[in-house]
Amino acid sequence: MRISEKPFNPGELRTSIILKTRTVTTGTGGFQFPGWSTLATVFCKWVNAHGSEVLTANMAGAEAPATVTIRYRSDVDPTYAVEKGGELWEIVSMDNIREKNELIELKVRRMRSG
Repeated sequence: MRISEKPFNPGELRTSIILKTRTVTTGTGGFQFPGWSTLATVFCKWVNAHGSEVLTANMAGAEAPATVTIRYRSDVDPTYAVEKGGELWEIVSMDNIREKNELIELKVRRMRSG
């Protein structure tokens, strides 16, 4: 597979992640609680930011930024989150690489708890 004129090895999609969607649950008394539900478990190429990217991200207020590449899915939305190793990561941006519907690149950052 070639992406951006560079060969892409599908074997690099070896990190398992869970795509999460926002949900709202209504409890007793009508109170609503925000939460997350699982959309799908997929494999990705996970690359943590390093070097000058980390300094730039820190200045922008991003915590532990990373780039995640997954196979194209028409149901992925920038309001979703990614769960890796029990931690939630918010999607900052997403790109359908070259509009070919083959791969999606997600820029993510770790969500703060609370």
